[in-house]
Amino acid sequence: MITKPAALKQGDTIGIVATSWVIKRETIEAGKTFLESKGFKVKVHPNNDMCHDELWGGDYKTRAAALHEYWADPEIKAIIATTGGLRCLNLLDYLDFDLLAKTPKIFSGFSDNTAIINALWHKRGVPSLHGPHVRSFVNDNKEKNFADFLSVASGEKATLQFESPQAFKNGTGEGHLIGGNLCLMNYLLGTEYAPSFKNAIVLIEDEMEEIRNIDRMLMQLRRLGKLEEAAGLIIGNFTMISNTGTSGFPYSLDELIHEYTHDLDIPVVMTHSFGHGGRMMSLPVGIRAKLEVSDSKASLSLLETYTGDK
Repeated sequence: MITKPAALKQGDTIGIVATSWVIKRETIEAGKTFLESKGFKVKVHPNNDMCHDELWGGDYKTRAAALHEYWADPEIKAIIATTGGLRCLNLLDYLDFDLLAKTPKIFSGFSDNTAIINALWHKRGVPSLHGPHVRSFVNDNKEKNFADFLSVASGEKATLQFESPQAFKNGTGEGHLIGGNLCLMNYLLGTEYAPSFKNAIVLIEDEMEEIRNIDRMLMQLRRLGKLEEAAGLIIGNFTMISNTGTSGFPYSLDELIHEYTHDLDIPVVMTHSFGHGGRMMSLPVGIRAKLEVSDSKASLSLLETYTGDK
């Protein structure tokens, strides 16, 4: 059963919560000012100014309480994570998923927030956006990032055109969206928070990973049969990939993608439309979509709206 949030309208209030790390206050204020210029009210949770050892934004209970507080606030219609970072996986054990399902909200984030987005969908059927953080509204792509966010969050049944697509497997696939950060998705596997890959269109992206570790993570998905279960695979930005060690790893990312997907009967495409690197298309995890990939173009058509009634 799916429980959709209400559509976002101009004049609504957006909440900013540090679910993972925090960023400089001036960056938060710049993002706040940008969202206000688009006709929205913005509330910044005080946990953005907290630090507990290495856990910026407060300890697990503090961050969970911050998310619960804004989630239960009837004035707030959408919550945008401040940024990614570390230890959202740990935060899952402190979240009240019944509360989150009782009053579903638009929630947007990526990277470390992949854990929250997929757990919300798997445990309670609440869809969320693998989409912008607050800092996504202060970079060179802020206008595109916001336009995509508002299109999906306002309840449009959009068709999203991928930028600079690189087709690995042509074809068409339909299914619900899952995924996000490759590392986080691998660490969710085997836990109560892991979403089903069966008939899903899977998103993966990552940053600051060793290419040899990307190889291992893709192998893990293949060895567990997860890619065989999927209806499609969309690969976003993999930025700041490193190749260290006594002897360099001999394969490129493109070669790894080909190795692990060449015999799959599903569409596979790489794009710069989402992930680390500045461009962040809003992709609603849990919502059914159709992926179409050809040699020259690729698109994702939402088959239902992310939100409930407008």
